[in-house]
Amino acid sequence: MTTQTLTKLLLSPFDLSGLPLKNRAIMAALTRGRAGQERIPNALMAEYYAQRASVGAIVSEATTISKQANGWLNSPGIYSEEQMQAWKQVVNAVQAKGTPFFLQLWHPGRASHSSFQEQGQLPVSASAVRLTGSYTHTPIGKQPYETPRALETNEIPLIVEDYRSSAQRAREAGFDGV
Repeated sequence: MTTQTLTKLLLSPFDLSGLPLKNRAIMAALTRGRAGQERIPNALMAEYYAQRASVGAIVSEATTISKQANGWLNSPGIYSEEQMQAWKQVVNAVQAKGTPFFLQLWHPGRASHSSFQEQGQLPVSASAVRLTGSYTHTPIGKQPYETPRALETNEIPLIVEDYRSSAQRAREAGFDGV
């Protein structure tokens, strides 16, 4: 195939299981950190995503599913009614350009830090194994990764529920998928 043929194919419409895409280019998730300390989507985010809506579809930045899942400065959340309502302006800006928009749900597990957690608790993970690497960016500056607390078996349904309820809020905000 020639480059011209491949370019034509890339820029041709595509049916994604009944969801029409105007081309086959997909914007992958990128961490933006523009939602502020309250993790509420805003007009700057709507403008950012709308500016990129010439692609076939967009996958949002990592969006936290609970307070326990916070682990990146100013990342958006979707665990509250206020956050869900605020996402609507972003979704509407993207979809007004004819572009499907998917939400990336996120729980960073051991990549979080106690400074993101209520009462300074350790982040949770599947096991008490520290993330390799030198440091993470936190609300109190660069900090070394910590050894997380191993999630208890009886806590797993709580995180599953956080994902479920966040997916429901994404649907209510108008996202095309998660």
